[in-house]
Amino acid sequence: MLEVFYEKSTKIVTAWRGESRQGKRPVRDGEAIVMLDIPIPDKPLDAWLFDETKLVPNPSWVEPQPPRGLIAEIDELKARLDKITV
Repeated sequence: MLEVFYEKSTKIVTAWRGESRQGKRPVRDGEAIVMLDIPIPDKPLDAWLFDETKLVPNPSWVEPQPPRGLIAEIDELKARLDKITV
């Protein structure tokens, strides 16, 4: 079971709790809480909206790019420079 907190007016998910031992969180003004029979989602809160009975993808959420391999990128640039200067 997943306990989902969401903003009533925007349907934006503000928090969730998948285990009872995660502590208590009060419902804030303008929020609602619902229990869903689903596992904890694999994407962050910002990626979801609550739609009547389920979580749906948030169309305005942009998945972050994976971190760049800066060492490999520097090595590649050095190799390019070596080709240019030789």
